[in-house]
Amino acid sequence: CEITRKDTEVLKERLSRSRREPVDEVLQIPPSLLTCGGCQQNIGDRYFLKAIDQYWHEDCLSCDLCGCRLGEVGRRLYYKLGRKLCRRDYLRLFGQDGLCASCEKRIRAYEMTMRVKDKVYHLECFKCAACQKHFCVGDRYLLINSDIVCEQDIYEWTKINGMI
Repeated sequence: CEITRKDTEVLKERLSRSRREPVDEVLQIPPSLLTCGGCQQNIGDRYFLKAIDQYWHEDCLSCDLCGCRLGEVGRRLYYKLGRKLCRRDYLRLFGQDGLCASCEKRIRAYEMTMRVKDKVYHLECFKCAACQKHFCVGDRYLLINSDIVCEQDIYEWTKINGMI
């Protein structure tokens, strides 16, 4: 790799500019000396991200499939086979599907589910087998085989199904 006169001038300009800039507290260098892993431009922003051993503008770190921003609070970055992925796309590509314990239909890996012990349910299937009421946080229920029964219907359900 040969350094040209132009490269030297660019480096001198960047160093000169960097002496007038605030220094990042953690890295101890000005952000303008960092190059974004996405757009390959200098990072002059006060806030930037580090992921996959690279630095990124907040807007440049995004899912390679759907384009959603991965730098937002609460978002997770999954990196596999050279791709940056959001949770949904990662699960869609690499997650395992299963079967709902209630309707016995396929649950895709990226779908929201409810779990009780070793049973997995679609959200819409997680309801009382007797009265069809969907459960809310804090509701009490009993798991009988694969059936979920609310507290109000437990006695009647077990009586009808010959368990009493």
